[in-house]
Amino acid sequence: MQTRIAVLGSRNFIDRLKLFEQEIPSIRLDYYQYHTPKEAKELLKNIKPCDAVFFSGSLPYLYAEQERELLPVPSYYLKQDGTSVATTLLATCNTPIQQISMDLIEPALVESVLQDINQTDSVPFLKQIDPAFSLDEVVSFHINLQRKEKTKLAITSVHAVYETLVQRGIPVVRMIDPKNSILKSLEETRSLALLTKSEAAKIAVCSISLTEQDIHTAATLKSIADSIDASIVKSDDLLYLLFTTQGKVQQALQSNKVDGWLKLFSTPIRIAFGYGTTAIEASENAKDALAHATENTAFLMNERKQLTGPLFQDKTKINLRTSDPRLLVLAKETTLSPANLSKIMLFSRLHHSVAFTAHDLEIFLKVSRRTTERILKKLLNKGYASIVGEEMTYQQGRPRAIYEFNFPTYQ
Repeated sequence: MQTRIAVLGSRNFIDRLKLFEQEIPSIRLDYYQYHTPKEAKELLKNIKPCDAVFFSGSLPYLYAEQERELLPVPSYYLKQDGTSVATTLLATCNTPIQQISMDLIEPALVESVLQDINQTDSVPFLKQIDPAFSLDEVVSFHINLQRKEKTKLAITSVHAVYETLVQRGIPVVRMIDPKNSILKSLEETRSLALLTKSEAAKIAVCSISLTEQDIHTAATLKSIADSIDASIVKSDDLLYLLFTTQGKVQQALQSNKVDGWLKLFSTPIRIAFGYGTTAIEASENAKDALAHATENTAFLMNERKQLTGPLFQDKTKINLRTSDPRLLVLAKETTLSPANLSKIMLFSRLHHSVAFTAHDLEIFLKVSRRTTERILKKLLNKGYASIVGEEMTYQQGRPRAIYEFNFPTYQ
C-alpha cells in the first residue's frame, strides 16, 4: 500500500516535483498550491485524508504551526541546507558573487559554504527572512541594490518574490532545491508516517479497578472492550485488564470516549493505561499507573515510564464545523445529514489509516452494515469516496472493498 502524502508548495515547486514523482512508487502525492507561504495555513483546511503532510519549505511549515498541531497525521518540511545554497551558487557562477543579492532563512549557510570552498574574500548581499517577513521589504532589498548598481542578480527563496521581481524586470533566479534533497525529504516524511502507524499498533493495556460489582458489570465491561476492540481478562474480583493497541486507546482519549466510561458505573472506578512493546510490559505499566489513580480518574504510563494524568482535565472536544459552506454543499449533494458528516469526519481523523473498510466505518458509527453501505454508496456516487482496493479476510467468501475519502475531513 502506498503512503499518501499531501504536498503544500508553490507552483514552481509542484511542477518540478511532478517531473520525477514516478521515481518514488511507494509514495502517492496529492498537491496543494499556494502563491505565498502564508496561504499554507488555509490550504491545510482543504487537504483530503492522508498519511502525512509535506511542506516545500520552513516558512509555510512555520506559518501553519497552529493548524499543523490539530492534524491527526505527522508533518515534515524540506529544509534549506548547504547543498541547496552550493547548487544555486554554482548555477549562477557567471555572476561575480559580490554582485549577487540573496534572501534565505539562514544566511549562515552561505558563509559556511564559502568557507568550505575557501572563498571568503567576497560574499553576496544577504537578507534573512522569517515568518514575520514583509514581501515588499524583501522585494525592495533586491531592487534597491540593483538600482544602486551594487548587484546584477537576485536569488530568492520565495516564489512570490521571484514573480514580483520578474514583473519589475529585475534579473532573478530561484533558490534551487536539489532533486536528491527533495526525494530524501519525501522518504523521511514516509518513514515518519510509517513510524506513527507502528506506534499506534503497539500493545496497550487498560486496567479498570471497580469498587463493587452488580448485575450490569459484565455487560458494561464488554461494551467498553468493544469500543476499543479489546479482549478482557479478569485479574481478580474487582480488577479487569483490557488488551488492545495504542492507536485504539488514543482514539478513545481524543474523542472523549474514556470520559464517558465513568458514567457507565454506579460506583466509583479507577482507570489506568499502560503502553509497551510486549503484553507483559504494557501490563506492568498499567499496574504502575493504576497506583496513582484515585476515584473516577485515569492515568497513563507509556513504554518510557512517563506518567500522564489525570486524563480528564481537558474537556475540549474536536470542533467539526458542519456550518462550513463546503460541508453544506456536500450534505446537499449526498443527502447525508450534517450529523452523519460530522461523525464521518471524526472517523477519518481518528482512523489509523487513510484506507478503510465498510466494517471499520460500521463499528465507529455504531450503525448496521446496510446503513453503512448506503452512506458509502452516496459518497461514491458523488465522487466523495472511492474504492482503492480489496482485501481477503477469509479463505472463502467475498473480498472486502477498501475505501478512501476524497474530501477534506481534517477541518
